[in-house]
Amino acid sequence: MRIIYTFLCFCILFNTFGQDVETLRKTSLQDTDTIRIKNTITTASDYLPEKQKKWNLTWSGLVGFDAFWDTRKPVEARDGGIYLYPADVLPDKNGTDINARSSFNFVAMNTRLTLKIQAPQALGAKVSGMVEGWFMGVSSNDMNGLAMRHAFIKMDWKSTQLLLGHTWHPLFTERMFAYTVAGSAGAPFQPFARVPQIRVTQRFSKNNFLLLYLNTQRDLLSLGPNGASSEYLRQSAIPEMGLQYILDFQKKDSEKTSQYNIYAGLGFNYKRLVPRLITADTIATNKGLNSYSGIAFLRYDIQLNKKLKVGLKLKGVFMQNSYEYLMIGGYAIKEYDKNKPLSNKVDYDYTNLNTLSYWGDLYMNYRSWEIGIFGGYCKNLGSFSNIQDFTIKNPTIRG
Repeated sequence: MRIIYTFLCFCILFNTFGQDVETLRKTSLQDTDTIRIKNTITTASDYLPEKQKKWNLTWSGLVGFDAFWDTRKPVEARDGGIYLYPADVLPDKNGTDINARSSFNFVAMNTRLTLKIQAPQALGAKVSGMVEGWFMGVSSNDMNGLAMRHAFIKMDWKSTQLLLGHTWHPLFTERMFAYTVAGSAGAPFQPFARVPQIRVTQRFSKNNFLLLYLNTQRDLLSLGPNGASSEYLRQSAIPEMGLQYILDFQKKDSEKTSQYNIYAGLGFNYKRLVPRLITADTIATNKGLNSYSGIAFLRYDIQLNKKLKVGLKLKGVFMQNSYEYLMIGGYAIKEYDKNKPLSNKVDYDYTNLNTLSYWGDLYMNYRSWEIGIFGGYCKNLGSFSNIQDFTIKNPTIRG
């Protein structure tokens, strides 16, 4: 269990040309809401385009400071800046659990600089973008290093939005992440990754949208013979891809206040990896692994009055080979002969490790205060096929 003493966030915001943020919020393919804007996790929907003829640059950022104490050794990253779950029991030769130890830390790496951009219209579309960096680094070996969180451009037409660049993976569902004090935003119960992508959102009726995307990998990578790398996805010659249906219904009593909001959807994701190109016998191979995942989500918000808003978020995911989303899972070498040990000379196949997860987030927003309760359940369903030479001393699992 983690006890967070302090989460201190100083938001520094100024507009280069003094443009009103509320004005920018009125023209969007998918509208925003007050609670999400107050969260410190930035998304591609935070800054919305406006029709204009000149450039507008808005600098912002935050200084984040976390102080925490863990009652048990955690599975974590970035010196505890990204907390996932308590470590499993690890007995010594006397049966004493080595991981039953408390620890603490202070971190300020969750400090960010953000540049939001409004550009003149192009091809009949409103153009906007964002570049954001933070000091978490690209890995635990690069802590305090400046790393890219977001770098994208958006083009908004009347019923179509095109996004190009690096931002949250669509499986993260930008309007559906958990408002936890910890920056993990619900991981490992939900997919958590930012990726280079091409994303198209199309409104086909008043409250109904289709979202299609192609993406690659950058900071969170698949595992393979050469460690964590994007090469296994690139070697498949097929980008990761997906499709989502979204219902976005809002009943408004004014231009600025939603009386209630229903945001729901279903999604499908496909990914193919080719972990190696040659066997240990230097024989060419093109054996790969196809992974299929699905999500379903529902969010309901109701504005009780001008000061009080309550909401509920529910999300369920079935994931195959989910290691690079900060979830449990991965893949393994499929059994080809149960009577023989693993040999890398064999041109073997692979099998997915499957994960089922669901979570809920109940929250209330009163003026500038927000309280909530978050809970989740995640289960490793294992593989649908047998795993070759699966022993503790000679694991064949990557994940």
